[in-house]
Amino acid sequence: MHVENGSRQDNSHEGTYRHVDTTETYTFTIRMPDAVAKELDALICHAARLDPEEAYIVEYEPHASRHVAHHMMVYGCGLPGSEEPAWGCAAMDDRSNKSVCADGERQILWAWAMDAEGRKFPKDAGFRVGGDTNINYIVIQLHYAEKFRPEQTDNSGVTLHISKEKQRYQAGYYVLYTHGYIPAMTQEYHLESACEFGRNYSIHALAYRTHSHSLGVVTSGYRVRHGVWTEIGRMSPQLPQTFYNATNPGLEIKPGDILASRCTMSSQRTSLTRIGPTHEDEMCNFYLLYYTEHPGRLRIQYCIRDAQTFHWASYLPNIPAGASSLEGIPPFERVDPFAVPFRDQLPHQM
Repeated sequence: MHVENGSRQDNSHEGTYRHVDTTETYTFTIRMPDAVAKELDALICHAARLDPEEAYIVEYEPHASRHVAHHMMVYGCGLPGSEEPAWGCAAMDDRSNKSVCADGERQILWAWAMDAEGRKFPKDAGFRVGGDTNINYIVIQLHYAEKFRPEQTDNSGVTLHISKEKQRYQAGYYVLYTHGYIPAMTQEYHLESACEFGRNYSIHALAYRTHSHSLGVVTSGYRVRHGVWTEIGRMSPQLPQTFYNATNPGLEIKPGDILASRCTMSSQRTSLTRIGPTHEDEMCNFYLLYYTEHPGRLRIQYCIRDAQTFHWASYLPNIPAGASSLEGIPPFERVDPFAVPFRDQLPHQM
């Protein structure tokens, strides 16, 4: 281990520390150790050990480029899936040495894609790690869409700003997504999900993030209470896939409320496109970043629906007309390398 200028570094599971501001706050940087993508759509992980004491992540600062990485996930683990400095982790949760976490229980801490900016929590809020959370390690997972050139390596990563001071609010994630497929040669195809919020405490919407690949046009999320839809967020996944402020900041979500999301897709492909992990596949994800006064251990919550069998109209009244609208969303270009010639590459308007 080499110590210099107040930082602590090595090449295994120690990460990098640099104290800033006060003795109660420090930064923790984790970067890929010259990772090499030896195949298309490689998923590679690298881990760093946290201090065991309870602390709160209060800011995320990415070090990555869309020209190298398709996306980056930041996970919390009890133990990493491997003791290697970097390992292939496409198995995700099978508890093998190709999984993200050894126990198969990965907690999403952050997600990055499309040159998204970092995120700072508001005062008195943070993501709790260490202590009794079973988040003892940070694991970054990089998805490399392309095979690397000879001699090419990568050091993408993230800096976490961590506070030892107990925060009033814990941050957590609720993720809505679908599985299934998008039919060939179709425009404005909807993939929808909805679930009742089943916890015994309330949460408050802080921010949201959308994630799709080349077919995604716009993704929206809502709270539904007594038939009234309130927007959490709406954005195109072709724009930087950062966490945007909620449309209604602080929106309360109580037990019994419905959380709903819709991905609107358009395909100029001659065959169907399945939901899956590669850049030729598609994804339909809506991440809700929330805060809560609930003091207990938080676990990520999921709402998963089948795109072919689940539709809002079968279960929910008063669907908002603007759920697929691009009104208020900045212009963007959508380029699909797997589409037929003369694919749609023009700015979208709906």
